[in-house]
Amino acid sequence: NEKYTEQEIKDILRENGFYGMTVSDMMGAIRTFFDVIMIVFTIFGGIALLAAAIGIINTLLMSVEERTREIGLDKALGMSSGKIFLNFSVEAISLGFWGSVVGVGLAILAGSIVNFVVHQPGGFLEVFPTFDLFRFTFANMLPIILTVMIIAFIAGTVPAWKAAHKNPIDALRYE
Repeated sequence: NEKYTEQEIKDILRENGFYGMTVSDMMGAIRTFFDVIMIVFTIFGGIALLAAAIGIINTLLMSVEERTREIGLDKALGMSSGKIFLNFSVEAISLGFWGSVVGVGLAILAGSIVNFVVHQPGGFLEVFPTFDLFRFTFANMLPIILTVMIIAFIAGTVPAWKAAHKNPIDALRYE
């Protein structure tokens, strides 16, 4: 009706005890719902990355402590601090790479199982056979793997620096 605007129609309905909603209003509500869900998942992802970083720091610090004599021997034989730092940094990046690859693999497996279940007869996506809840592409997985590797490198810098700056004489005497 060109006689009334959208807002005027909503106001008339409200005066008569009704509530008017357009498709745009419904889409906005749905979009807000999914935005909140994405924020919650992002927070969980951040917590998971923080836990992974702490785990990598712990693993590498323990590795430095367990290999103190080896580090001392390497330094006594002339290995530079930079090479020792590089050795532990590569170890951290490797931990991040393999951890993220295994995590992405498990996510693909779980997502495939969920997609299969929800498309079965009686599943809530039975009528939408081409819509998947979880869709994994290389373009989605690569940034995740690279981000975890960067976080692993950053988390591994303190243990790598600690290993690189050990005094070789003290390290060789370490029990």
